[in-house]
Amino acid sequence: MERFPVLKKADLDEEQRALWDELTLGPRGFYTGGPDAERLPDLYNAWLQFPEFGALMIKLGEVLRTKSKLDGRLRELIVLTTSAMLGARVEFDFHVPFARNEGLSDDLIAAIGAGRVPPFADAAERVVFEANVQLLRGAALTPETREEAIALLGYRGVTEVIATVTLYIATASTTNVARVKLADDFSADPDRLKNYFAGNPA
Repeated sequence: MERFPVLKKADLDEEQRALWDELTLGPRGFYTGGPDAERLPDLYNAWLQFPEFGALMIKLGEVLRTKSKLDGRLRELIVLTTSAMLGARVEFDFHVPFARNEGLSDDLIAAIGAGRVPPFADAAERVVFEANVQLLRGAALTPETREEAIALLGYRGVTEVIATVTLYIATASTTNVARVKLADDFSADPDRLKNYFAGNPA
């Protein structure tokens, strides 16, 4: 099935141009093509169809990346779990190096990718995974998971789990509907990508 139409800079209206500039000239520019970009990676190209939505998703992603109280290991756990459960294999595969970089084990990553309950390094991984699964299945937490998550993560941490799941539901849905692929003509230094997704300045 065809992917979404590829939008070029000359095709864009004012709102679309603002999103284009944020993606190519902002912190993500080093892997979206920068100022010389002729098109955007598929995910962002799809969000250009509704740039106000795309801008909100980018802003949420930046806040979660740079200002989250959740550590990177738990954020990446949510990315992998949500992507795997929703069938967004491209997003899952893209984030595997970042998940490893943040300290998630290969056994855990493989189990999530195969749809199995993974081995956990500690209670935080277990609770975040259980909360993630419950939110995806029913938009709620069991009383036990809710109380344990609050005790371990605090109220802000629980809310950040909800926000991160929400972002990657939107990402997975876009990936699946727009038939997103990782294009060969986009590349970036792997260590710089790991550093970026760890929440450090690009």
